Amino acid sequence: MKIALSQDEVANLSASGVHAEELAKAVGGCKMGDWEAKHALERLFAPLLAMLAEKRAGTDLTARNELIERGRAGLLRAAKRFPRNDSVRHFRLFALDHIEAAMDKPGHRLPKIFG
Repeated sequence: MKIALSQDEVANLSASGVHAEELAKAVGGCKMGDWEAKHALERLFAPLLAMLAEKRAGTDLTARNELIERGRAGLLRAAKRFPRNDSVRHFRLFALDHIEAAMDKPGHRLPKIFG
């Protein structure tokens, strides 16, 4: 399910500090398996992941956290599959498709260990 973003949300995401150099370094590092790059990429996309999860889950915090985790997995999958010869400016849209697909995919819940 595609979530429509308002103009204010798009402006906030573009002004959230995601710079092309930083993004290119993070995506390149993810392709090589660099953990620091993966964490940097997750930090860069944290506002987007949180916003998409909130729109899908509403006030259910457990579902929201699960959606954020699925979105992170989709983000890392997108970083690995992103073509090297493509401009990093296109990565945001490329990643958005993978993030939304991962969030919309029915996943299994982790079993409760205690409780």
